[in-house]
Amino acid sequence: MQRILAFILKWVKKFVQQRNLRFDILSSFFVIQILTASSIVYYTYTNNSKSILELAQKMMEDLSESKIDRIRTRFDGVQTSVLMGSYILKNPQSINTQNKILLDYSIAVVRQYPFVESIFIGTETGNFLQVKILPPNSTYRSNQRLLPKKAKIAVRMVERSGHDTRETWSYFDDDSKILETEELPPSQVLYNHKVREWYQRALQTRSQIWTSIYIFSTTGLPGVANATPLSTYEGQYFGVIGSDIPLDGFTEILKNIHFEGLSLILTKKGEIVASPFEERPARVSFTAADTQLRTVKDLTNKLPAEAFRLYQTNNLDKFIFTYENQTYIASFKEYDTATFKDWIYVFIMPIDTLIGEIKQTQQDTLIISFVIFILSIIFITYLAHRISRPIIQLSQQANRISSFDLSYPEQVHSGIKELQQLQQSINTMRTSLVSFGKYVPKKLVRTLLDKGEEVKIGGKSKKITIMFTDIADFTTISETYPADKLVNHLSEYFEELTQIIDSVNGTVDKFIGDAIMSFWGAPNIDREQAMHACTAALLCQKRLNDLNRKWNFEKKPLLNTRIGIHCGEAIVGNMGASWRMIYSVLGDNVNLAARLEGLNKYYHTSVIISEDVYHQIQDDVVARPLDIVAVKGKKKGIKIYELIALKNSNSLLLPCDKDITFCARFDRAVYLYRDKRWDEAIEQFMLIEQEYGKDYTAQLYIDRCNYYKKNPPPPNWDGVFIASEK
Repeated sequence: MQRILAFILKWVKKFVQQRNLRFDILSSFFVIQILTASSIVYYTYTNNSKSILELAQKMMEDLSESKIDRIRTRFDGVQTSVLMGSYILKNPQSINTQNKILLDYSIAVVRQYPFVESIFIGTETGNFLQVKILPPNSTYRSNQRLLPKKAKIAVRMVERSGHDTRETWSYFDDDSKILETEELPPSQVLYNHKVREWYQRALQTRSQIWTSIYIFSTTGLPGVANATPLSTYEGQYFGVIGSDIPLDGFTEILKNIHFEGLSLILTKKGEIVASPFEERPARVSFTAADTQLRTVKDLTNKLPAEAFRLYQTNNLDKFIFTYENQTYIASFKEYDTATFKDWIYVFIMPIDTLIGEIKQTQQDTLIISFVIFILSIIFITYLAHRISRPIIQLSQQANRISSFDLSYPEQVHSGIKELQQLQQSINTMRTSLVSFGKYVPKKLVRTLLDKGEEVKIGGKSKKITIMFTDIADFTTISETYPADKLVNHLSEYFEELTQIIDSVNGTVDKFIGDAIMSFWGAPNIDREQAMHACTAALLCQKRLNDLNRKWNFEKKPLLNTRIGIHCGEAIVGNMGASWRMIYSVLGDNVNLAARLEGLNKYYHTSVIISEDVYHQIQDDVVARPLDIVAVKGKKKGIKIYELIALKNSNSLLLPCDKDITFCARFDRAVYLYRDKRWDEAIEQFMLIEQEYGKDYTAQLYIDRCNYYKKNPPPPNWDGVFIASEK
């Protein structure tokens, strides 16, 4: 696990440190775009939602107050009407159905306030008068008898005289004309107003009062009543006048909401005063003689019960809560505490009703932002490509230059000034390096570029293979051929040969007049340096043969090249002054290679290699032994060979059977010579000339054998030839 984590961290670090420009442009844009879009969306949504919620809470508070005011207005109107009645009635004897003023007043009140159940008057003597509007489409009386046709108003009169009680009902039409009067049997006269709260409290307090919720005697429905005491002009109280309002009368007020939501009126105990979304929600339950209002828990819709629970638990008037995966906002507002101190107006609204459009707008904004984001991605990708492509191309050009690939690629065209300047700078650098590379070996330049270090004077000993080439009789050619043409002719010669040397990993050190000095094994390690050098030598000779045929046709001088190859330790490095230096090699082995090239003139050969070179590639080389020679300036002799062909190399360099047998025969003849068997050696060299043609080296050995026959060498003779020329 630690390895995996370490690998991931390493990969991330590498990615961060080596990310490309296009990734930076795109990722930066994505981050900025996402942050900008999300910030705008979040800010807009948050602030709009907050503003809407604040506005909603204010709206709900205003709506609650408005509903309360409407209900309060009803109460005030009823209260005023009842109070006016107390001013009209100043005599207990005036309370009867024959009092037209009283009847007109009562009928006017119930007509003025259709939500009023009835207006009633009770006296200390036990008399009770009640006037009520019959509900629309009413057909039956309280005793289940059919009502008179056109009956709109019912007047109830209870009269008590001693132990006698009499209750009559009178029915009137819209014109207040009496249609019918009936008297109930004494057994059905059960109503006693004196035990009612409205009567007792009004007389006890001597003031106008509102009752608690109680059950109406005529309908069995819950409601409230307003009552005020009646008194004579002398201040003697003789009764109470009042009016009752059924709780169902508030339903139409609660329904009249212009928003999706629900409202209801509860007591602080959770009892339902009024609710618009269930039929008869405030009907009482009868248990023996006791009555009890339904509570909010009895409602089919459990949302109000949850809101009321949170209201009691948190003691907050306004709050937001979630119920069945939907969010609501609730408002609880108390009524006028002086009138109904335990009534609460409840308003509950889904929050989506308030911010639903904002959410939709938010979704639309997100969709629009996403579309813009996608279009922006396309645009910025195109833009990033336009910006990064020329930079990538310029980077690739720089990388190719760092690898010393100085070919001219397709030029970068950009309208950006800095990129134009960068392209111009790269072109200038490429041109400079092309020029520089003509003075310094390309491999060396590539190595220096790879190292990225400043060039300093210094060198170290390395095993390298050195090759010298030289044109035979060049002095004569230069004297007889025009100088300007000779320069071009020689340039073509150098071009062809140096390309071959470079193609087989050689480093061209310098041009010394018509000579080329090159080496293998530096600056880069070459484990097959001897084979590469021999390959280059033979390829140069092959190519020169082709060139001479071409130059002969062009009437140009023919150029014949002599080559010497040797390998060994040499000092390799930067040499010269601090302000002007060259990368070169020096040492005895370098001089020896140069001497070997010169020996070709003596042996009439083309390519001479040292025994050190021969031993490294003896399994792959076809060469004849030339001699054991001590070059000028040296006393110790070395074996030298003429390079003929290579077995496991370029197909152009493979030997033929004649080459192989020639070298073998020559090796045998040289062996006899070194064994001082002069006559046998002469015989072998003569046979070689007879079979393979005139050979200068074979004739040289024949002359030596004849000389040594006449002038035998000393016993310690080692066969070394002392060269007197370079």
